[in-house]
Amino acid sequence: MKRAMTTSSVRAGTIVLAGILVLATLLVPAPVSAAYGESTAEAVAASQGCVAYHHVRRGENLTRISYLYGVSVWQIAQANGLYNPSLIFVGQVLCIPSSYQPVPPYPQPPYPQPPHPQPPAWCSQYYTVQRGETLSGIARRCGTTVHALVDLNHLYNPNLIRYGQVLRLY
Repeated sequence: MKRAMTTSSVRAGTIVLAGILVLATLLVPAPVSAAYGESTAEAVAASQGCVAYHHVRRGENLTRISYLYGVSVWQIAQANGLYNPSLIFVGQVLCIPSSYQPVPPYPQPPYPQPPHPQPPAWCSQYYTVQRGETLSGIARRCGTTVHALVDLNHLYNPNLIRYGQVLRLY
């Protein structure tokens, strides 16, 4: 008797589950029906007015992509029919909706850039180290960097310069 009830309850559960699946399929609309030979991304582009396409690369997520284009996550998800915005795949092509406005390149300033300040007269091409001087002090006074002085003079230890040593500045 118990076995007969179990079998009938499983059959009833299966019938109910099948009915729910049929109703869900009928009631939930598809995001966009693609025409023959047309991919889903292209169909979405035609209906949503995509301004750009983005190929998802490794390590990217929808938040990063939305920040890159200045569009909200939900706008991209809606334009691409994504039910779960956390689920995108490498190689997937995303439609960037029409609210995205590409950033124009930075215009060049109409005025000429001011020339770099001239180093003091004692900072010619070569400089003789005086007592108590450091490489950073010389670099600061002569308008260069410690790294540039180390490279030009092939110094192995930038903390070791000697009185009377001749350094090339430029």
